[in-house]
Amino acid sequence: MNESQITKERYLEVAQKFGFTKRELELGFLKVSGFSNRRIAFMLGISEQTVKNHFTHIYEKAWVPGRKEFRELFV
Repeated sequence: MNESQITKERYLEVAQKFGFTKRELELGFLKVSGFSNRRIAFMLGISEQTVKNHFTHIYEKAWVPGRKEFRELFV
């Protein structure tokens, strides 16, 4: 495993502090694993707009402005 990969254990350890729903936890892990919104939408059978809406809430709960800062929480 390369150093930039975030383990699920590490992700859950940090993410549980933010009060994410089960779906937000799932989407957040896919995002920190490097998947795009389009790919996440395809994988979960939801629209890309729904994914974007989830990430608006996720970033608000984590107090970060975007995906780069979100990923940095788990490193």
